[in-house]
Amino acid sequence: MRAETEDTYGLKDLQNVILNIAQYIDRLCFEHDINYRLMGGSALGAKRHGGFIPWDDDLDVFMTPSEYEAFRDAFNKYGDKNNYTLQELGASNGRVITAKLRLNNSYYEEEIIKGWKIHHGVYVDIFILHTCPDNALAQRWQYIWAKYLIVKGLANKPYNRRGGMAGLIVKAAKILPKRFLLDFGLKQVYRWRDTKTAYFCNFLGKALFKNGKYRYEDFVHSKRVPFETIELNVAAGLERFLAARFGDYMKPPSPERIKYEQHASCWNLEQQEYSDRSDEKYLF
Repeated sequence: MRAETEDTYGLKDLQNVILNIAQYIDRLCFEHDINYRLMGGSALGAKRHGGFIPWDDDLDVFMTPSEYEAFRDAFNKYGDKNNYTLQELGASNGRVITAKLRLNNSYYEEEIIKGWKIHHGVYVDIFILHTCPDNALAQRWQYIWAKYLIVKGLANKPYNRRGGMAGLIVKAAKILPKRFLLDFGLKQVYRWRDTKTAYFCNFLGKALFKNGKYRYEDFVHSKRVPFETIELNVAAGLERFLAARFGDYMKPPSPERIKYEQHASCWNLEQQEYSDRSDEKYLF
């Protein structure tokens, strides 16, 4: 981390560890000719702050399905498993909803999965950047199944901070079997992966339909930018992506929004591993 990086929120030590994980991902991708790009608030931090957003307690990257599969293969064959674990969420027949590269012998507590018998190490999120069809009806179909997977995943977890109609939908989904329609839903989201279209999308994330589609030409290539004391990849069309995703992206959010966006309730950078990870198979 840069010496001049502010630590108003007390996150600098955590951010430094996350930065080390990101540097490892970057190096493994470089060694095996795999592309990735920072996404969401991490891409915004690179543009607006030259690194982490001061209140950000995680880091996110995008990989296409093919890029992620190449990364998974490279990590499984050559990865540093003494220090890292690749954790897949919603895995079914090689497809995933998202993945996390977690640091071994560390602890990062999130209320939504607190108490689960899984690897809880500090992590970098890997989101899948899916091909989005050009046809408007097909886009809606893909979006609906992506959001079903998000809702069902939330319903499987013991903690729910959502209220209103969204909270009722999540509660209703709890009565379904844990992996109900997981494989079918993933097939609908992945089905255009080998099709040339004008868009990518991130419907398997927080983005809604109107701001979850991005121009193919902005993401097919990446560029290097400074991020704290290192360089990382961002989409070649970074500014257009940020405008599509956040609107006026140079304007900081409200204090209430800052609190909502944070993930960790506590962390420990020296905690030993849990020996029982029997809930890993339910990570959906």
